[in-house]
Amino acid sequence: MVSKISRRAMLKLIVSAGAGAVLASCTPASPSPQVVEVTKEVTKEVIKEVQVTTAPQATTPPEPTLTAAPQKVTGNVVVMHFRHEFTEDQMKAFMDEHPGITLEFVDGTDLTKFYAMYAAGSPPDLVRVQAPSIPQFLARKLLYDLTPYFETSSVLKMDDLMPANDLYKAESPLKIGTGKIYGMVKDFSPDSTVYINKKIFEDAKIPALDDTKAMTMDEITQYAKTATKKEGDRILIFGYGYETGWVDRFWMNHLAEKGLNLYSDGYDKIILAGNEETVKVVKWYYDMAKEKLTYSAINPSPAGWMGTDFTAGQLAMCQYGFWFSAMAEGDNTKGLLAMMPAPTWAGQRRDGTITATGMIMTAATQVPDAAWLAFEYYNGGQPAIDRAKSGWGVPGLKSLLDLIPQQSEFQKQCNKVLRGELALNTPPLQFNPFLGETQVATAYAKFLEQSLKGQMTFEEMLTKIEEEVNAAIKDGISAIMG
Repeated sequence: MVSKISRRAMLKLIVSAGAGAVLASCTPASPSPQVVEVTKEVTKEVIKEVQVTTAPQATTPPEPTLTAAPQKVTGNVVVMHFRHEFTEDQMKAFMDEHPGITLEFVDGTDLTKFYAMYAAGSPPDLVRVQAPSIPQFLARKLLYDLTPYFETSSVLKMDDLMPANDLYKAESPLKIGTGKIYGMVKDFSPDSTVYINKKIFEDAKIPALDDTKAMTMDEITQYAKTATKKEGDRILIFGYGYETGWVDRFWMNHLAEKGLNLYSDGYDKIILAGNEETVKVVKWYYDMAKEKLTYSAINPSPAGWMGTDFTAGQLAMCQYGFWFSAMAEGDNTKGLLAMMPAPTWAGQRRDGTITATGMIMTAATQVPDAAWLAFEYYNGGQPAIDRAKSGWGVPGLKSLLDLIPQQSEFQKQCNKVLRGELALNTPPLQFNPFLGETQVATAYAKFLEQSLKGQMTFEEMLTKIEEEVNAAIKDGISAIMG
């Protein structure tokens, strides 16, 4: 039976991340029988009319007992994930091995649905997330401390965890990277590597690049200008593409090269116009869009996604992580591609993971032992082995690293560059615990479009972004701290 959520209950749930935000990129799904129905109309009305003042409160979960003594574990574990990443066959195999445990699947990772399940008293036990959500989830007390499980596991050993898992460790919402561990990556990539189409570079008379040397952002600009090919107003070859939904994460990474931060010390403000170096960073992205060297609302991807453009041979440079190597080659580009190290902003090599898709256990779980066995299976069992062999990302465990495919010349070249990027040991970024992971990028895209259309100056754009994001941070602080 699907129950309606009250306006007051929804008020407590839709916090600063916003009703449209997601835990990770999501696929719409129908609510399961135990999920509260949240209609678009209710959601819009609540956001429009009511000031958010609180966040969902987790119930006290049972203490883990698996770490005490062997026992038969039973329970129903609700898993909120994508079906193509956690298949029916994999779930059946797990349940066959653990006859006392059942897995119930909720497809997609929509944030509104997640909070609605909390309000209904039936939250998922395991959830697919991305690392930028960890600080805010921790601040809202939604994460189960998995440290005791990791410390005693024979499958997920602490010393076998790849460094990217540090994004799931925390001493507090404002100190990510060390401390207790609240989840782990299912797979990851150093996310700033750049794929190039060597034929486009050759046709544009750009000298061959050394895949052991990082480009600079200025070189990215120059190569994009040289490689862009037009026919009148029509662009035949695009110069450079990056994931616009991660733009603030790229800004943070550039600033980190100089030991600077996008936010104030307490993360209660984003600082754009007041920081000379930040202005330079944002201006670089602005100028690339203005000069139509990268995608924007006035220069959209012809295929709707830069990855498709690159695979089709219509994009010279595509900035994505190692995972993209599994699909980068198309009929028009096979044998013509190379992966390059992450470019530098200020000469300091960095290439951390800024997505780190993984899994957490919710603090409200009532079946932590059963949930842990499912967590262990997905992240260290056969599904993890299969993912490593597929090449769709770097495995979360060191022991699976050599399973990455290296059959083709392109795979070997990508793997060589990958090993160099991993050797950088880039410290994790500290994401803002008071913001949803898409809010800065959404504000930038909105005001960038207005500026490119001549409706405001670059400086006015910065001010508008600051105003909108800082209002969201203020709401987030209020929601979390009351």
